Parts: sequence; structure tokens; C-alpha cells
Amino acid sequence: MSNNPEKVFISYSWDSKEHQNWVIYLATKLRSEGYDANLDQSITATSTVNLNQMMVEHIRDDDYIIMILTEKYTTKADDFDGGVGFETILSLPIIQQNLEKLIILIRQPTVTHKSIPFHLKGINYIDFSDPEKFNDKFEELVHRLQKVPFFDLGPIGEKRIRQPEVLNNLNINVLNNVKIPKLKIPTDIEKNSFIKENFKLISSNLDEILNNVQNSNSNFIYQKENIGNNKVIYSFYLNGQNVSNLKLWLDNFYNSVKQIRLSVGRYINVSNDNSMNGYVCVEMDLENNLSLSMPMNMFSSKNKEMTYTDVVKEIYEHFILPYLK
Repeated sequence: MSNNPEKVFISYSWDSKEHQNWVIYLATKLRSEGYDANLDQSITATSTVNLNQMMVEHIRDDDYIIMILTEKYTTKADDFDGGVGFETILSLPIIQQNLEKLIILIRQPTVTHKSIPFHLKGINYIDFSDPEKFNDKFEELVHRLQKVPFFDLGPIGEKRIRQPEVLNNLNINVLNNVKIPKLKIPTDIEKNSFIKENFKLISSNLDEILNNVQNSNSNFIYQKENIGNNKVIYSFYLNGQNVSNLKLWLDNFYNSVKQIRLSVGRYINVSNDNSMNGYVCVEMDLENNLSLSMPMNMFSSKNKEMTYTDVVKEIYEHFILPYLK
């Protein structure tokens, strides 16, 4: 490898000085591993070149193309803007003909899907968004360049044919007719853990729905702000104008078990949690199973024994969608 090192060209956008330094550091690390890694800054620093010709030659001739995705990179790629836009055009044949040549790195979380250009959606990537995991992710990148599996799954052994198990039909019928009770009553600690976990699930599933709405409507944008671990604010914009906001937060309101409160409207006080438009609480049935309920839900007959998906549907259809029409 040292005599004929693989050539690696790094495609990125000049987001900030910090981002440029990060890219240079990555290239330096790759070169120390025996790869002829290059980027536009190192090439133009030593000679006067035709930038378009340089990009064509590297994307066409180099062994690997590493694309470092950020929101700004995605915007330029989708708009075919500048050098990133030109590299996007050049990369399209590679996606069709030699996808193995392309390696995608992500530098920002992809919760809103704003870090992935349209033409690269669905292609697997290496997530460098957590600075503390840089060394682990760099190892993953080197494994990818060397086409060496990250894990050894071991050899394929000899197949052992199983035989069907003979069951006693009488026992099966008896067990089917016997009800096994759940005798342990959930504690307040377990109920609080249950409502906290569902708070996260409700928020993440709202993100997925809103991302789909945003991807399907160019005039709609939503923003999400996490305030600590127990409160989140959604802001909704149509044609650049704020049409509504939604606040979800965890609070016990003089109760030992927390509830998920929600408030909706054009004007929401982030710090004042005394008013609300609805809430989600923990229910326990006769068999001591936990579920969710929305006691103030006037829009649907289903307000008890709900799952988090039921709650997400009610919030979206009755507290978000009406404001977008």
C-alpha cells in the first residue's frame, strides 16, 4: 500500500473555519494511514489550477470519493450551487456505475434529514456527528477503505436439521383456558419510567411525521427546540410565517407520577407551564398493565388504554394539522 497508495478525494463545503480545519485534520489522519488523501485547499495552496478540471480529474480518476455532508453542503448540492453543485453532477454517474467508490460521512445529526442531499438518500453513511466517537468512526472509515468487515462473523458451520417437537394437546388446551394473573402492582418509579420513555417515543414519532410533511411541502418548515430532557417546543411555519407552536413537557403537578402536558397556539410562554390544552397520563387496567390516556381528548372516542402511536396520531390530527390548512 505504501508504494501505490489509494487516492482519496474529499468533497465538502466551506461552512466555517472550524469545519475546514476538521476536514484538513481528517485528510491528515488518512495520509498517516497510508492513503493519498487530497482536498481542494491543499491542491490550490501549491499551484494555480482550473478548479473544474481539478474536480473532474479527481472524481473520475481517484480510487475513493469521500463526501462530508452538512446542512450547507446539502443545500448547495440540492441547488447545484458552486463547487459542491458541480461535484454533485459529477457524482451522479458514480452512484449508478460504481457506488463502492463513494463514501458518505455525516458531520451533523440527521434528525431533520437536512444533512442528506436528495440524490444520496438511502445510501449508508458513517456518522461523525459525535466528536467523542471520532476515533471509533475513523476506524470504521479505514475498514471501509480497506474493504475489511468490522466484525468477523466466523465460518459457516455444518447445518443441523431440527425435528418437530411433539406437544401434548391436552396440556395446550388447558393452558389456553387458564388465565395467569399479573399480581405485582407497578410502583410510582415504574410509572414514571413508563411515561418518560413514552415522552421520548411521542417526540421522535412526531419528528418523523413532520419530516415527511416538510419533505412533501416546500412552503412548510418546522423547528424543534429541546429544553432540557423534559420539555420540547415545536414551531410551525407556512410561507415563512409562524402559524402555530406546540409545547410538550413532563410535569407531576402535585402528583407523584408525572404526566405529559401539551399547549398549542401562536403565542406560547416557554417558562410558564401553568396552562395547557391537554395532557397524557399513565393508566393501569385491572390486570395491572400500564397504558396511556388523554382525559381531555374531546376529538376522539379513544382516550383510554392508548399506545404512544395513538397519542401521536391524536396530537398530529387535532393539535398540529388544523393550523396548517
